[in-house]
Amino acid sequence: MLHGVAIGGLGVGAQTVRGLAIAGFGAGGRDVQGALIAAGWNRLEHGTLRGVTISSFNQMKGVQRGLAIGIVNYAQELHGLQIGLINIARNNASGTRVLPVVNWHGGN
Repeated sequence: MLHGVAIGGLGVGAQTVRGLAIAGFGAGGRDVQGALIAAGWNRLEHGTLRGVTISSFNQMKGVQRGLAIGIVNYAQELHGLQIGLINIARNNASGTRVLPVVNWHGGN
């Protein structure tokens, strides 16, 4: 469990993250409450993110509840907002699954 602030040169991650994870390349976890910040890639592995993820590529293979800012944002299940060049929300209706600039889903 990562609790508090963790800063790593290449990567930072834990099954459970409660706080802030900052990495030079990648950050991730399964159950995240807080923020993931990395230059390259943030990844959620079949869990839930409650908070913020900022990276070039945000790959939320689970539930994203909150904000993603990146070049490419992917959420298997989005309940929040994505801001980036390409935004993918698999649980959105077919016409809004992939959108440029911003994508959102306001459902529970």
